[in-house]
Formats: sequence, C-alpha cells, structure tokens
Amino acid sequence: MIENEFSPSANVTSALRVEELAKRVINELGRRSPAETRDRVVETTIWIANVTTTVGNYSQSDVMSALLKRGVSRDLIVDCCLPDAARLLGDGWMKNLRSFGQVSLGAVRIQGLLKELSHSWENQQNEEQAGGLFLIVCQGEDHTLGPLVLADQLRRKGYSINILIGAEEDEIIKTSINSDFDGIMFSCSGIRAFDEIIMLINKLKNESENLPPIVLGGKIIDVLEEKIHDMIDVDLITKDLEIAINFFKIQKNQTNKNRVERAS
Repeated sequence: MIENEFSPSANVTSALRVEELAKRVINELGRRSPAETRDRVVETTIWIANVTTTVGNYSQSDVMSALLKRGVSRDLIVDCCLPDAARLLGDGWMKNLRSFGQVSLGAVRIQGLLKELSHSWENQQNEEQAGGLFLIVCQGEDHTLGPLVLADQLRRKGYSINILIGAEEDEIIKTSINSDFDGIMFSCSGIRAFDEIIMLINKLKNESENLPPIVLGGKIIDVLEEKIHDMIDVDLITKDLEIAINFFKIQKNQTNKNRVERAS
C-alpha cells in the first residue's frame, strides 16, 4: 500500500478544535501515559476524522491496517480516538466546515472500525466472566457510538454483554424478565430517548418484581443535571464506569449473601 494513500492533506477541518481536543485527551489519560503517547492519540484522532470522510475509494481493511501502525493501543483507539474523531466531525458540521453527507459517511465508517476492533478484542478474551449485563439503547436515541464503546469497555473488564439498540419495547421487556442479568444499563444522550426510557422502566417494574439493579448513564445527565434524579426511578445515575461496576459488584455480593442466608 502506498504510504500516503491514507494521509489526507491538511485543511481547516483538520485543525478544528485541536487545542481543546488535546487538553481533553491529556486530562483523560492523566499521568498514566507519557506525553508522546498523548500526542499520538490526538494525531490519530484527527487522522481518523479526515480519512473516514475522504472522497473516493475507501477500504476498511486498508484503513484498519494503517490505523494499527500509528503507535496507539487498541484500547486508546476505542476509548479516545474513535469517539473524539466523531466529535470532530460533529463540530465540523456545526461550523459549516463539513456537509451532513460527509459527517454521516464518517460516522458510519468510524462505527465500522469500532466493530472490527471490538471483534478482534473479543477473540482474545480468555478471562473469567465477571457477570452478565444488559445494555439498552432505546429507539429514540440518535447516537450509538458511545454505547458500543461502553460495551467494549465492559467486555474488557470481563463482563458478558447483551446489547439491544433500537429494539421494540416488547423484546426489551421479555429479555429483561427472562434472563439472569447482574444489572441493566440504559445509555441515553437526548430528551426524546429519555422519555422512552422513563416509560419503559415503569412498565418493566409493573411486570416484574425481581429486576436486577438498573443504572442510567450518558450525556442526558449533563443535559438535565440534578433534576434528573426526580424524573426517573433507577438505582443509580452516573457517567463514571467504575462507579457503575462497583455498584453492580456490591449488589451482586449482597444478592449472593441473601441467597446463602435463606438456604441455611
């Protein structure tokens, strides 16, 4: 493959919010990674935003091969580069630097890269399962990249994930009631999907008395801020993955303890 086949020329979009992006990446990585790694994460993010919107022939296998040679780990590509590349595309559209068609095409290609990376990671998993979680994205949700990244992060931590995106209400309820999950997670970023989640949770609780703990996450927490706690009946509201995982572990341990006490 020609070296610059996937090296789009620099333009105004390439520089879009680079400084702010760099600051965010550095803050997310903290002191765990050397400065040169942070620089590569930022550069790779911008490269992804450009290559996925390049007009002409696009080969996902060639792009994937070039991506994995950029010196950034798979985890950082999934957790930082792909989501931030999608944000850069959104910024470009908001500032009239990208067309809606370009952004839509880029989003589809970024999600394709994520799926291929996730499949590669799953094939390497040999760890003992930490439990099973049900991740739900309702039909009113417009953004699905975030939940897919979340599912990948949870699998890396040893969880078996059943994820439904845009499923019918009956399928979600049936899966929730008939499966033995350690927890149910709702990912939400917009008001329309949030309203659907409220109705769905109320129906779930009316139809089952033995639901696992329910956690709500996503950008909707920033949108509604503190008032969100009075609007929805869930066990935990958080954007912090570690807080959610620890919560599920505590609830699982308590459930197992109660079972032992009842059996004795």
